[in-house]
Amino acid sequence: MSKISDLAKTFEQTSRTEAASIEQQTKADLETLRKNINEALKQSEQKITADINARQLRMSKAVFKPYLWSLLGISAAGLIVIAGLFIAIWSVKNELDDLKQQRAEAERTLDLLETKTK
Repeated sequence: MSKISDLAKTFEQTSRTEAASIEQQTKADLETLRKNINEALKQSEQKITADINARQLRMSKAVFKPYLWSLLGISAAGLIVIAGLFIAIWSVKNELDDLKQQRAEAERTLDLLETKTK
């Protein structure tokens, strides 16, 4: 009976040791799994945040692009109008200079005619 008792005690001790070892290994595995899950969640959060930021940037560009083209169109139209005004002012100035010259010539001719008629 002593052998059976010894075998039972040995089996019980071995079982406890194995159970403790399994428990520690399970705890270690669960801790590793928890760390891996946390890391995966962290990476997923970073990726989702980056994707959201990229999407917001694309949306902002899409929203402001028509305004940018409108601004460029208005600026181009403004430059064309300003160029047209400068050309018109230059043309009027040249015409005014020509008219002044013609008036001066007409006044000289008139003065010449007046001196001849006297």
